[in-house]
Amino acid sequence: MESMFEEDISILTQEALGPSEVWLDGPGDPSLGGDMCSASHFALITAYGDIKERLGGLERENATLRRRLKVYEVKYPLISDFGEEHGFSLYEIKDGSLLEVEKVSLQQRLNQFQHELQKNKEQEEQLGEMIQAYEKLCVEKSDLETELGEML
Repeated sequence: MESMFEEDISILTQEALGPSEVWLDGPGDPSLGGDMCSASHFALITAYGDIKERLGGLERENATLRRRLKVYEVKYPLISDFGEEHGFSLYEIKDGSLLEVEKVSLQQRLNQFQHELQKNKEQEEQLGEMIQAYEKLCVEKSDLETELGEML
């Protein structure tokens, strides 16, 4: 990710001025002492360099953190009760509330699994009843066949 502040601020150098422009507080200005002007200019350039260096470091760190966040959002998506995945950005969620959101999401998934388990148990009971009814019908059929065989 490139810095939006990559370009130097050209007003800090006299060479950046156009041919008709004059450096107002430059070394040739008799109202200011030459040493004071040079010292303040050097301080400005040094401070600007430090700020630019820090900004570059912070932008690299920010880019790294954004990449890590995207990896975590892909690795650990938050799933709603409808089964849709939602990637929540940490910029939108306050500290501590991310855990609360995950807790709610996991609770919803747990409720969904419990509901499915209950359905499966009911279906298993119905299947057991159907098997018993089938076995009963088979026994009755066999009894009827035996009676029919005796009648003939």
